Amino acid sequence: MTDEIFRGMQEFQQYAEKLQQLMTDMQDQVPQHATGEDAQGAVSVTLGPDRLPESIKVASDWQRRQPPENLGPSVVDAYGSAMSEQMEGWSRTLEQSGWEERAAELEGMPDVPGSGAGPVAPPEVPRQDRDPVRPRPMEDVVEDTLSGLDALDGLDVDSFRAPEVTGEAAARRVVIGLTAHTLVSCEVDPQWAAQQSSIRLSQALNEALSHARAKLEDVQSPGAAQIADLNPQGLMNEFLAILNDPQRLL
Repeated sequence: MTDEIFRGMQEFQQYAEKLQQLMTDMQDQVPQHATGEDAQGAVSVTLGPDRLPESIKVASDWQRRQPPENLGPSVVDAYGSAMSEQMEGWSRTLEQSGWEERAAELEGMPDVPGSGAGPVAPPEVPRQDRDPVRPRPMEDVVEDTLSGLDALDGLDVDSFRAPEVTGEAAARRVVIGLTAHTLVSCEVDPQWAAQQSSIRLSQALNEALSHARAKLEDVQSPGAAQIADLNPQGLMNEFLAILNDPQRLL
């Protein structure tokens, strides 16, 4: 019975590690950059690796394409177009990566503890990754995990809502709102914009964008902050170290 339990735990560990690797590989396939325009081509937005705007460019003939009051919404539209381009590129790359075959392989792995035909050897863990982890007694790790789950039980969806930050430029005539995941808004004073060149507008938009991105580094949702305090990765590392040395469970 003990061998069956160990075998089931090792099978689960193999499954979890392969699933994590598949998710990481899929994430790595996201195009690092993508560019999109609004429908009239007045503004173009380029995304960075974090899928947030990296740069904004206003066309030299933007006033022929959009009225000044539509400049801010055009930035948001261009961002949406860039996101669509990035997702389409990701989809094309995934089709060529064979991820469906790997996912099918995971579905075929044993999902019942001990259902394998024979002993399952624990997956190899690089020594440089294994040695630094000195797991505490199993009961301590479980106690911390249960305490963490109790703490999370009191959090609701709003606790994990990404906080919004704003960046400003040109004496608040340009204001950009961001969260860690998306461009939320862009406001440009139309009377001021009508008197500016495309170069000056691009400069102001990128200045506001830069200020907003800098603020993102210092904010996180209350839920995310509480999870970080619980150190879930540390607990996971301890569990994996215990699985690599099943005698600790005896």
